[in-house]
Amino acid sequence: MEQFAKIISELRATLPKRNDFARRTVELLASRGMTYSKQQVYNILTGRYHNTDVAEAFISVVEEEKKRVAALQVRATKATSGKPCK
Repeated sequence: MEQFAKIISELRATLPKRNDFARRTVELLASRGMTYSKQQVYNILTGRYHNTDVAEAFISVVEEEKKRVAALQVRATKATSGKPCK
């Protein structure tokens, strides 16, 4: 469990100070039939408690966000280069 806490801490350090990752993690868990409050998720993300399901969901949310940002960067580069976007 401690390895997840370290990974989560490192991931959280790369995120903006104010973000909605706890809310998005709660929503992902709910879509999987698991009920957690935003406060419970936040307590797990800050290392107060450990929970593998929440850790996995949070990592999934961060991965999706990184993919979204990368795709947006590609689109922005194409838009500024004058080439048509597909």
